[in-house]
Amino acid sequence: MQGDNVLIVKRNVKYPRIELKTGVPMLILPQNNNFNVDEILQKHREWINQKLEFIKRIEEKYKNQKIYTRSNDDFIKLVTNLIDESAIALGKKPSKIIFRYMKTKWASCSQQGKITFNLMLKYLPPRLIRYVVFHEMVHLLVPNHKQNFWNIIKKQFKNFNQYEEQLFGYWFLLQNKELN
Repeated sequence: MQGDNVLIVKRNVKYPRIELKTGVPMLILPQNNNFNVDEILQKHREWINQKLEFIKRIEEKYKNQKIYTRSNDDFIKLVTNLIDESAIALGKKPSKIIFRYMKTKWASCSQQGKITFNLMLKYLPPRLIRYVVFHEMVHLLVPNHKQNFWNIIKKQFKNFNQYEEQLFGYWFLLQNKELN
């Protein structure tokens, strides 16, 4: 793999990293350092190729999934109800809920308890929206993805790995669609 196959981006980061969130390899470099791009890519070639193969397999497997249509209002209502449901199960509520388009993730939870949901979730089946909401609500209790986090997830979603794979499938499916 050579540098011309990879998008090179300089950001205010300490260390170089490789991202594949859009399906295109992106090497993120610190702004004020000179790193050897080819050396970094060579070092991580196997990992990059494995991830690209995974993306290709997921894209093929999920290319014909149903894309749901619901208004932003209907989506927000659904998520709000799911948050209330999860709050009862977990005994915790978010400090704030935000809805907006996000480029690289379905949702996020801040240390202050603010949960942001990607409006692209509105195109997913209800079961996946429910999973994402619960996932973010669990972050109100456990901020990381260590074993304790997954133990809580497993109580509600025994086959959470299937949900995670389906989210990848929808992510790459929606990246290639023109949506309203």
